[in-house]
Amino acid sequence: MSIEERLSSIKPVNKDLYSAAQRRLDNLTKPPGSLGRLEEFARRLVAIYGTEMPDMPKKVVFTFAGDHGVAEEGVSAYPSEVTRQMVYNFLSGGAGINVLARHAGAEVVVVDIGVAHDFDDCDGLVRKKVVYGTKNMAKGPAMTREEAIRCIETGAELAREYAGRGFRAFATGEMGIANT
Repeated sequence: MSIEERLSSIKPVNKDLYSAAQRRLDNLTKPPGSLGRLEEFARRLVAIYGTEMPDMPKKVVFTFAGDHGVAEEGVSAYPSEVTRQMVYNFLSGGAGINVLARHAGAEVVVVDIGVAHDFDDCDGLVRKKVVYGTKNMAKGPAMTREEAIRCIETGAELAREYAGRGFRAFATGEMGIANT
């Protein structure tokens, strides 16, 4: 499936459910709007799932890891090697995302999409490497269009795979020194 076909297959949410969700929120024992951004998040979930009471028993956080060539410009307080160290930390359950995911009852899936390192005998790591780190964007394009599309397609394929396993809530995150 081309990127254009994949994007055109994404359907809009049911906007009528936004109002239904807001009515339900307004009937809770709390001042109207007192939950702030959490209420907007709840309305979005209702609209996305197409039901006033979404059920999300299986949740997953995909954490995509990759190195960034622009790190050679000294834009980060940490060296590029920290990316691979953080991958090991994610896999051992010791990172902040692991704590948040445990609290939410979500599984963390760590994906090597572009770390400039080969992980040998690394249980739990999903190997989907597109590149061994991007190029330095201060000197030219960080990636080719084809590489970027492969990264997007990898995320879509993983979402489809995990949906087939019964997961219904998906979050994404990333790790890579100089990612900002």
